[in-house]
Amino acid sequence: MIKRVLKVTVKKLPQKPGVYLFRDLHDKVLYVGKAINLQKRVKNYFSENKVDFKTKRLLENADKVDFIETKSELESLLLEARLIKQYRPRYNIRLKDDKRYLYAGFTKEPFPRLVLLRQPEKEPGLLNWFGPFPSSYALKEILRLVRRIFPHRTCQKMLAGGCLYYHLGLCPGMCRESVKNYGRTVKNLSLLLGGQTDQLVKLLTKRMQQAATAEKYETAAVSKRQLQLMARLWQNYRRFPETEKIIKQLETVRQLLVCWQGFDPLLIHRLEAYDIANLGKDVVVGAMTVLLEGEPDNQQYRQFKIRGEFQGDPPALRQVISRRLHHRRWVYPQVILVDGGKGQVAAAFQALAEKKLIGQIGLIGLAKQEEVLVIPRIDQEKIVSWKLVASLPILQQARDEAHRFAQRYYKKLHRRITFD
Repeated sequence: MIKRVLKVTVKKLPQKPGVYLFRDLHDKVLYVGKAINLQKRVKNYFSENKVDFKTKRLLENADKVDFIETKSELESLLLEARLIKQYRPRYNIRLKDDKRYLYAGFTKEPFPRLVLLRQPEKEPGLLNWFGPFPSSYALKEILRLVRRIFPHRTCQKMLAGGCLYYHLGLCPGMCRESVKNYGRTVKNLSLLLGGQTDQLVKLLTKRMQQAATAEKYETAAVSKRQLQLMARLWQNYRRFPETEKIIKQLETVRQLLVCWQGFDPLLIHRLEAYDIANLGKDVVVGAMTVLLEGEPDNQQYRQFKIRGEFQGDPPALRQVISRRLHHRRWVYPQVILVDGGKGQVAAAFQALAEKKLIGQIGLIGLAKQEEVLVIPRIDQEKIVSWKLVASLPILQQARDEAHRFAQRYYKKLHRRITFD
């Protein structure tokens, strides 16, 4: 039976964002959760018709509910992760069916790299790590937004010419030039991911004031801009339903790669789609389109003229992907999607094998009309296929966009040949 004292406590909770903690008689933390509205969220635990067996056990063992109010939903999410790491509440695991949560960590390198992982305790090359984050979707979304405030390194290999993130201003570019004060960036992100947002604001404010006093106005301007962007992020952060759908679809794609290819990208940030368009043997072209965080980024689309004699779509596709992978300045994707069936997938597989990228980049095919999903099973070196499940329209969107872009390019070339 649920204790009356707990129900009374719920009425005293504020209707604001924050973190709540269920404690037992000995003041031990049993469960940590976050909420946009603390009172409303905790009140849901006492809806008898909605409580499952595990939640009932939690409420039977709980003696009181504590809370920590935060300024925003984002701060509550970060604080939740820090408190779970601090207290290791048993019901945070039991209520999630022993699912492994996602962590963020920094590697032990001269210029630490931010990585995502699920078992940080088994990674000897980590400087530190943060989490666990019960919502992997939320963590990935936060990192995408925060990267614009604190540009940082994520690439495993530093390219001499600089990666795409460097050219977009999302990485300091230590591969291209001498980078000073990168340790400050690591500290800033460590405070943020560790849920110590108040300390981060104080630190940035202090740096800004010291730089201004020393008449280092450009340095002061950097800290000021970071503070402004953080304030804007705290105020405007919301988990919109459409964004949630996209992230869940990308998570389904990730699970397919884990199941069939033994490859876990952890985060699908970049997905590239390819298609071939031709008008006989006179005009043959290839196209690459890009989804970043599930959204088309037409600034990174690329077109290819097929070289040599045209021998069909699969060889042409292999050529296009090989040429694309040769451009190491272009950030490699986590997933390559090809428009076509087993023949096209086999050709793309060969292109990845040539660059020794099997197991580092996921590969999926999506055939038109029948909407058949085709994916190579790497451990058995064979290709399997099945009907596309309706929950993956994001792959259809990427495939159709590559087809549209390829068609547009070949029509453009055809008109040029016809009327010139």
